Amino acid sequence: MAGLIAELLHPHEIDRHLYGISDVEETWHLPEIPTDPSGWVGAGDNGIQIEEPSERCRLKFELWDGPPPPPPPGSYDRTWTGRVRIGSGRVFAVSGHGGGTRHGPEFELGRPGATWNVGVHRKALGHEEFPVELVSFSLLKIRFWPMGDDER
Repeated sequence: MAGLIAELLHPHEIDRHLYGISDVEETWHLPEIPTDPSGWVGAGDNGIQIEEPSERCRLKFELWDGPPPPPPPGSYDRTWTGRVRIGSGRVFAVSGHGGGTRHGPEFELGRPGATWNVGVHRKALGHEEFPVELVSFSLLKIRFWPMGDDER
């Protein structure tokens, strides 16, 4: 069974316009990464573009030593998995509003130049479950784990 190696909860709420997760040395190309057919998430070299429509979100990174267990049924309303190559071995969230770009804290994956399996899980909080201050708020979990020998 896989084990959790490291985790990081982004210390601040991200207001609008989460562009995605980027290699700390390669932030310029996120808008050029194509998303999946639904237009939500896509991965390419050094980044994961996330088109999250919520006005606000919190983000958590996880690093696993193998494929993590699936989330409990119903815990997330949207899930995506894919692969991403991260040149520096370090990532952060990239967001922007009003013409400026902000970077979150760095999350260390290790193994520069490695290609990682990645899962993105989202829970959007809505009117039916939460108070008004949490409406249009999403929780995002980004999980990384190494590729297995059979995936190379």
